This record gives sequence, C-alpha cells and structure tokens, in this order.
Amino acid sequence: MAKLDNIHAKLIEASRLLDEAAREMRETNGKSGGMPIEQVGKIGAAIAEVMLVRHQIYVLRPDLMPGYLKDADAGEGEDSDKKDDK
Repeated sequence: MAKLDNIHAKLIEASRLLDEAAREMRETNGKSGGMPIEQVGKIGAAIAEVMLVRHQIYVLRPDLMPGYLKDADAGEGEDSDKKDDK
C-alpha cells in the first residue's frame, strides 16, 4: 500500500497549493487583473473534496492520519457519551 503514501502526500500538497491560490485571489480582489472573489469559494469546495478523499485514505491507513485528527476523533466519543447522559 505504498501507493497510498504517495497519493496522501500529493493530496496534502494539492490542499496547500489550493489554499495558497485562494489567499492570493483574496489579496488581488478588486485590483486590476484580480479574480472575482466568488472563485475563492470554489477553491474552498475543492479543498473540502480533497479532504473527503484523504478521509477515505485514513479509513484504509489510519497510520497516515495526523495527530490533530486522531485527538479530535477521540474527543468525539467522549462528547457523545456526555450528551447521552443528559
């Protein structure tokens, strides 16, 4: 499953590049030759789609999941238990 490592790394890089592009678009908004601000939302949607693909990779390879997501997953179980007690 070494290919998933490569795919995951490329998706992370794609997300970083998309985020960078969205930032630049916001900075040039309204300036000559700047992109319409609505396009930033489209880039955001693309980043969300990439994250969904990454999530599927984490299902197959939990070892690739970043620590901050593992911590969030652990916290969700605790919160849902507390809600059930109320």
